[in-house]
Amino acid sequence: MSASLPDEIISEILSPALKVSDEMFSDTSDVSPFAKVSLSTSAYLVVCRDWLRVATPLLYNVVVLRSRSQAYALEKVLQCHPEFGRFIKKLRVEGGYGMAMHLILKSAPNITDIFLSLAIWSNDGTQGLCKGLPLINPSRVILVDPWNRKALKNQNLADLTRVIHRCFEIWDNMREFHFPYLCASQYRDSLWMTRANTLASALAQSQTVHTIRLAEILNLPEFVLGLAKISNVKALWLRAKPVGNLEADINYDARLKTLVRYPTDPDPEPPQDSSSRTVPDIAPSLNPFFTPMESASEDTRERVWKRVLYFAMYVDEPRSKSFHRGRRESHPSRLPILLVSKYFNRLALPYIFDCPSITWNKAHLMAQQIRSRPELGELIRVIRHSCLLAPETMMTIFSSATKLQKYAGTVRLPLNCLEAIAKAARFSLQELSVRLDDGEIRMSLLADCSELRVLELSAPRVKFTLDSPIRDTLKNLHTLRIMNLYNDFSLLSAFSLIKQVSLESLHTLKLGPMSDPKASDNPVGFLNAHGSRLRHLTITYHRTIRDFMLFDVCKELLEVGIFGAYGLAAQIFSCETPHTSLTKIRSDNNLFSHPAQIDPTMFPALREIQVHNCEWPTTEREIAKSEWVTFAEAWLEHGIKLTDSEGQHWIPRVKRSRRR
Repeated sequence: MSASLPDEIISEILSPALKVSDEMFSDTSDVSPFAKVSLSTSAYLVVCRDWLRVATPLLYNVVVLRSRSQAYALEKVLQCHPEFGRFIKKLRVEGGYGMAMHLILKSAPNITDIFLSLAIWSNDGTQGLCKGLPLINPSRVILVDPWNRKALKNQNLADLTRVIHRCFEIWDNMREFHFPYLCASQYRDSLWMTRANTLASALAQSQTVHTIRLAEILNLPEFVLGLAKISNVKALWLRAKPVGNLEADINYDARLKTLVRYPTDPDPEPPQDSSSRTVPDIAPSLNPFFTPMESASEDTRERVWKRVLYFAMYVDEPRSKSFHRGRRESHPSRLPILLVSKYFNRLALPYIFDCPSITWNKAHLMAQQIRSRPELGELIRVIRHSCLLAPETMMTIFSSATKLQKYAGTVRLPLNCLEAIAKAARFSLQELSVRLDDGEIRMSLLADCSELRVLELSAPRVKFTLDSPIRDTLKNLHTLRIMNLYNDFSLLSAFSLIKQVSLESLHTLKLGPMSDPKASDNPVGFLNAHGSRLRHLTITYHRTIRDFMLFDVCKELLEVGIFGAYGLAAQIFSCETPHTSLTKIRSDNNLFSHPAQIDPTMFPALREIQVHNCEWPTTEREIAKSEWVTFAEAWLEHGIKLTDSEGQHWIPRVKRSRRR
């Protein structure tokens, strides 16, 4: 396909994927924006020869080096293809990286922007930088010296700092410099301010720098006054507008006052012509009797206006996985729409009651309207309940919602209100997420909700009784979440006794913490009864599952999350026969204290282990010490990815084949 496209078009297509924004390149945060593990953009170059030819200049336009191995790899490329060095315009170097930097800088005469880090440890060679920096002539220099409780001090760092100071005299293209240090009150080690003052003195030797960008300062340090005395400096940019004593100190110094700049406020709106203010946004129709879509049929007009009002009234999506699309506080009131006309009132009224947010201010008025017009209760489809209400108000609303599909409550609900919901919406209720108050409840009440698909219960002090055999109900229930069962496990026991045919659609189960020793066999009993059809299981560790052959019973599991089971993988993940379905394991901490605790041959389909407290290192030094990296690379040998809480897996970095 690319053979029929000119190089210019291919370049425009590839640019968004290969481009590194200047905001990212110049970012001086403590954690580099390039620390996030991601696939290399060089993968685009191996698609075809056309892409290789066009993408090579784009790839080398901005070069970011974050490890010694990357620097040596780039050195080797430039040895074979020295012409690639002329493509490099911006170079970000986040370390020393040895002698490889000499050839890189020597091969890149067109560098206009360079980013240098003074986070140099004693084993991080800077000889290459020291020899190579005088060979370039950038127009912008960004220098960072990341804060540590104690300032770094070693020979490699001293050598690099000395060379940078000397380069200020020979870099006659340098126009902009990013100064890395803060004010003295933010440092305990006096060495930081010594470095800042020395850097300011060295910068005074530059004959061309006219713009200096400062890090965030809270007061006026001595080095800022030194920078203001540099004759060719025209602007000192602050990150925020100065206030208080800092503003007073800046205004006191006449020279400093003329130099200081800061991000300006948004420009005011341009003045409008006085005549334009008298013209309304929409001119009135010349025909006062005009009827929109008059030639269309009544059915067509109604369908069009309903669709318009659907968006104007912020209606919740019928099949959305969450309740967050509905109206928020930032949205204007929906009530004025009802007052436009009787026609709008008739079409829009169902949307007002479709997904009401049951708040303390509005619930009483809503109950009054339902008492006077009971048919309004049939319009309620989704209820969000997040505040305590008067019992009679709740009963009025819940008992009238005969077509309710979803209920999500974050406050404890009296049992009689749950009974009202279940009785009123027994043939329509699909999702129920509820926190129950103390008491006793019959399982048949839930079983009567024949359309129930998702059930989430938080009931630490509720006793459930299996009052009658349940055979042909709950056939549509596919997701069950049982949370906070600290004191009573009657719900698990009741579900364990339900015949399997009554839960034929169940595929997702989440069990919260369990601590009652008298009911220790309930999780096992439930899993024995219904585990054979489960595909997704999340369970907080309970000692009874330690010797329970979970994967021999739950043979269809695709994903399992086990939390609170520290270093017990060998017991939990033992099975007599290979489990051919499991693809993902989730845990909160060191479920696996060592990769060898699980036999990958017993789980041939396993492709991901997600650990929620896993944090990937962001610097070369941290990577060398990280156990997470060691585990991740051990798992990758078996084709299994170790991921963090966001699902990001570790991508092995470039490694050198020889020492230098």
